[in-house]
Amino acid sequence: MEHVRTVTRRFETGERAVLHVESRSGSVVVEAHTSPVVVIDATVRIWSNEPRDLDDAVALVEEAIEQDAHRIVVRAPALPRSEHWSWFGGRRGSSVDYVVRVPLQCAVRVLARSGSVRVTGIEGRVHIESGSGRVSLEDITGNVTLTSRSGGVAIERVRGDVSAETRSGRLEVRGVRGSAELQARSGSIEARDVGGNLRAQTHTGSIIITDAGAGVKAQAHTGTIRFSGRVQGDCELRAHTGSIWMAVDAAHPFFIDAESEIGSVRSELPPRRGGAPPPAGGPKVRLRTRTGSIRLTRL
Repeated sequence: MEHVRTVTRRFETGERAVLHVESRSGSVVVEAHTSPVVVIDATVRIWSNEPRDLDDAVALVEEAIEQDAHRIVVRAPALPRSEHWSWFGGRRGSSVDYVVRVPLQCAVRVLARSGSVRVTGIEGRVHIESGSGRVSLEDITGNVTLTSRSGGVAIERVRGDVSAETRSGRLEVRGVRGSAELQARSGSIEARDVGGNLRAQTHTGSIIITDAGAGVKAQAHTGTIRFSGRVQGDCELRAHTGSIWMAVDAAHPFFIDAESEIGSVRSELPPRRGGAPPPAGGPKVRLRTRTGSIRLTRL
């Protein structure tokens, strides 16, 4: 039989709080609010024939939440092993889901073994390490650092810089005002509307770049690289096994150097006959692929 209970803890921290969460199995949601307090809702789920086992599990969860001045530490305890087989959900065990509301300027650090992570509205720094599960970050003012072993990652509307690495899963980044450094071992990268310099690298997977606001450096070992938008800084795209496609604004000129060892190079951009060349110091685009074609088109 499944037993579920939600417990709530409230801590006075002031506006500049620090939150540290270590989750074993279960989701973590961190949301900003305008109050100078940290509020934690922990939902405990266990499978047991003894209802009192839930009381013991809840006590362990509450004891694992601590305050040190403005710093709140949440560590999911090791709950008694209990498993149940469901025809609809497969094997299920004990878990703790956390929903945490924090002050706007809170700095957030989440270490999650298994389960989704979602962080929204934070003005401080955000650091995420995820073992298995989807990670989503939205409306972050500070810098973001993220590492994911398995699961999709979505990062949207960040004013600071972003550094994100995934071992297995799709990495999507949209609306970053600062710079972005993105890596994926097995999975694709999509970066849209990055204001600062962008670096993207995949081992197995494609790279899609749209509306880059500054310099771009992208490298894919096995996969296609696609670039769309105005060239607003030096751009280097390099593929080992895969094609390179660029759709650009022809009204904003740049220097181009493209070469494919095994594959064709074609451009649909009109030559600048009678027009001035790109200004000295203008953007330079360098395209290289070993096995694959290179195509340049206008938007």
